Amino acid sequence: MRPMLRIGLLAAAAIALTGPAAAWDEIVSQRGWQQVDYEENGACRAEVKGNGQFYRIAQAGLRPGEVVHLYLANQDIRPIEYDLVADDDGAWRYFYVPFLWNWDGGTVFVELQSASCTQRLTFDWTRRRLY
Repeated sequence: MRPMLRIGLLAAAAIALTGPAAAWDEIVSQRGWQQVDYEENGACRAEVKGNGQFYRIAQAGLRPGEVVHLYLANQDIRPIEYDLVADDDGAWRYFYVPFLWNWDGGTVFVELQSASCTQRLTFDWTRRRLY
């Protein structure tokens, strides 16, 4: 069952990536998501903003079309690795939901590697309780 849950979470993240990135940034800003980590390295800027349940990982200052290798580790899941491509503005966005069965919380580690820069971000998460 755990592998199916992981697939479901990855599918949810993939759905979140559809649609124009600018529209997602408007939602993040309008809803007051808090910045939980930020790193600047030369022209490259990376940040994580979240509302306690959903998190947006974003990077800017890249060359248009530049490939970025995203490595994301969260407790006992197999790390997620993607190659992302910067848009015409030299930016990209990725949404992540850090929920794991049998965990009340943890720390997410993100590493971003491209020809322009290498950046590392971390953020803590806590399982949202419904009661």
